[in-house]
Amino acid sequence: MIERLRGILVHKTPLLAVIECGGVGYGVNVSARTGEVLPDEGAEVVLLTHLVVREDSLTLYGFLDLQEKELFLNMIDVTGIGPKMAQRILSSTSPSDFLSLIATENTAGLSKIKGIGKKTSEMLVLALKDKALSISAIAGKDSPILLPLAEQEAILALHTLGVRDPGAKKAVEKAAEILGKNADSGKLIAEALRHL
Repeated sequence: MIERLRGILVHKTPLLAVIECGGVGYGVNVSARTGEVLPDEGAEVVLLTHLVVREDSLTLYGFLDLQEKELFLNMIDVTGIGPKMAQRILSSTSPSDFLSLIATENTAGLSKIKGIGKKTSEMLVLALKDKALSISAIAGKDSPILLPLAEQEAILALHTLGVRDPGAKKAVEKAAEILGKNADSGKLIAEALRHL
C-alpha cells in the first residue's frame, strides 16, 4: 500500500494533485478542501494516501491530515458510499462539520450535502455514530462534537454563512459566556455575529 507521498507538486487542479517522487509522477485525487490549501506548483508537498484497487484501475486518494483520511476510510466502508462519493462529501463539508452532523444524528443536515439523500444520511449516521468521537479526537483539537447541542448548531450556522473556525467557534463560545449555557441556538447565533 502507498500510505504517504512526499515530493514536488508538479501540477494541480481542484480535485487532483500530481506529485513527483523519485522521477515518477503520481496522480492523487484530493477533496476540493484539500485542493484549496495545496502549495503552489513547484513546492514540496506531503500527502497521506489511500490506494483503491479495482479490477480495472488503481486510484490514489490523498489527504492533508489523518482525520480526513480516517473519515474517508470509514465512509467507504458504508454500503453505497464509494471513494468518489466520499471524496465529494469531503469536498462539500469539513470533517469536523460532518462529524458533528453524524454525532447529533442530524440527517436533515446531512441530506443537504450534494449526493446524500435521506436513506444515505440515515445509513451514514447508523454506521458512523459510534466512531464519530474517536475520529474527531484524531485532530487533537477541541471538537465541536464535545460542545452542547445549541452551540454545535450555532457553529454550523456560522459555517453556513461562510465563517470558518477558529473564528466561528470563538464567537459562539463568547456568546455562550454572555448568554449562559442554557441559551438556544438562535440567540447564540445572533450574539455570536456581534463578536466576529
